[in-house]
Amino acid sequence: MVGVTHESPIKIIRDNPEVVAQLLEVAFGVKLNRTELTVRSASEACTQLAPIAYTADNVVQLCEGDAAEPTISVVAETQTTVDPAKHGSWPLYVASQWAKTRCPCYLVVIASKRRVADWARTPIELGHPDFVLKPLVLGPGKGAGTVPLVTTPRQAAEMPELAILGTLASVMPPTESSMEITHAALATIDNKNRELGKLYTGMVVSVLSDAAKKLLEDYVSAGTADFKFKHDPFIEYETRGLAKGEARGLAKGEAEAVLKVLAARGFSVADDVRERVLACEDTDQLDRWLVRAATADSSDELFG
Repeated sequence: MVGVTHESPIKIIRDNPEVVAQLLEVAFGVKLNRTELTVRSASEACTQLAPIAYTADNVVQLCEGDAAEPTISVVAETQTTVDPAKHGSWPLYVASQWAKTRCPCYLVVIASKRRVADWARTPIELGHPDFVLKPLVLGPGKGAGTVPLVTTPRQAAEMPELAILGTLASVMPPTESSMEITHAALATIDNKNRELGKLYTGMVVSVLSDAAKKLLEDYVSAGTADFKFKHDPFIEYETRGLAKGEARGLAKGEAEAVLKVLAARGFSVADDVRERVLACEDTDQLDRWLVRAATADSSDELFG
């Protein structure tokens, strides 16, 4: 199932395709002509003659200099599991983009788990002599794409999305130093766009260990000499979580009250009725059931 780990890098690249150009240069040593570089998102759809459609996670086109048409295409994929089927679709993505643009096309895979990243780096041999696709993988392991993309808080402020991608891809160990860099990136984004900052902070928090999360929270709360959040997103998360917890606790109490009233009146409650009542978190609905439990002639009348 698609989740936060898969969707977060995709969201960052769609919000700011420029990060793909930074990624090619910093992680994989691709030389770009930065003079008047135009970066744009492109269609992720890849089609073939047979009635089957394939869709990549992201496609970004780079137009160097004064070129109107793309001079480089990049297919960016997030991979959370080992999936042999990708060895069929990834070459198709690259070939499809090459056919559309007739320019060099790169496949970049973001994989935060070592086992998945190592698998993704496996060359894909297509059978034709020298026709081999070697994905560029950002994630833990050895080789290109495995070292920190940003090494100082100042760099993180200049390329905040790249710093966050590095954190999500686990190419920075969760140390005090790396969390300071992540904090600088998040604070930079948050202070420019609070809603985007909250979203990206949530992405990062969802993948960090408890120890790393505590380090980041300390930086967010105290700030540093150069970087500080204008508000504390962790307080918002905690408050939101507390409110949800209180609501669930209230609903659970009302659900138990419904069952206790039925039991006190001597009614036998079937398992499916019990499960439905206990699963309900709508306090208004539980209020109605509580009234019915006190007046109904049997538990079967509870749901009306």
